Amino acid sequence: MKISKISARSYRQWGQSDNQEDNRYPDVDAPNNNQRFFLVCDGVGGCVDGEIASKTVCEAFAKKLSVTDLTQDFTNEMFAEALDAAYDALDKKAKTASPDMATTMTLLVLHGKGATMAHIGDSRIYQIRPGEGIIYKSNDHSLVNSMVHSGLLTPEQAHNHPKSNIITRYMGPVEGDGSRHMATVLRNMDVCSDDWFILCTDGVVHCISDERLEKIIDDDTSIDDKIGIMAKESFDSTDNNTCMLIHVENVETDESDVLPQQPQPIDGATRRLEASTFDMTDIESVKRRKATGALSWFKKIFN
Repeated sequence: MKISKISARSYRQWGQSDNQEDNRYPDVDAPNNNQRFFLVCDGVGGCVDGEIASKTVCEAFAKKLSVTDLTQDFTNEMFAEALDAAYDALDKKAKTASPDMATTMTLLVLHGKGATMAHIGDSRIYQIRPGEGIIYKSNDHSLVNSMVHSGLLTPEQAHNHPKSNIITRYMGPVEGDGSRHMATVLRNMDVCSDDWFILCTDGVVHCISDERLEKIIDDDTSIDDKIGIMAKESFDSTDNNTCMLIHVENVETDESDVLPQQPQPIDGATRRLEASTFDMTDIESVKRRKATGALSWFKKIFN
């Protein structure tokens, strides 16, 4: 597979928050058309130095992926190594910043075998195809989303729920032996010309519904118009709101672009993917350590 032409636009807004804890990579509103990986991270509110955590993760992934040949396959092993480097960077940063800092993470990598989409926390990733709608939407690692899946809440009740800020996975510095929080990773070979990808923090999700996103993408407008509309509609969000909009303009495929059959159905995060075109799994950091710093913050919020 050769993704030969893309365009991307982005915004990063304060909303009604007193502090900007979102970060993105590339940290520009109009990334270079040669860019093939994108990140959006949301420093977790309620803990100190969330903005440092989100920036550290963006920079660590960028350093690792900038020297990766993305014309070839970006494997799950490569992702695990990049995830490990980001956790190591957080551990190092904790020596001069708060050991309780934490952040969400969303990542899109466009490579020689399709698209890899990874997330930790409740920042969101979408793949939208004009005329078909949402092809993929990431499944938030959050308390409210867990309650929806268990039948305790309806999706309507979950929208702007008072406990919607409580996440069940995050990235933060850790100490000792044990395991870091895993990322949910989707490798998808169902990437077509005119597909759109969206990476955004929950400040955007709370302002723009899935149906509204589909309409914005379906409308016959430019990428600048689309990102402008999204920025306007989430401008006054109660939280920081950051979004990256990526348009895949041209894809060339061949007969080798097929993944093995997925052995089991997944949890409903995908909507219209053929089972033979994707592979979804949870991936942990190569090094395993106990999450003691950010975990103490989570327990205080949850209790």
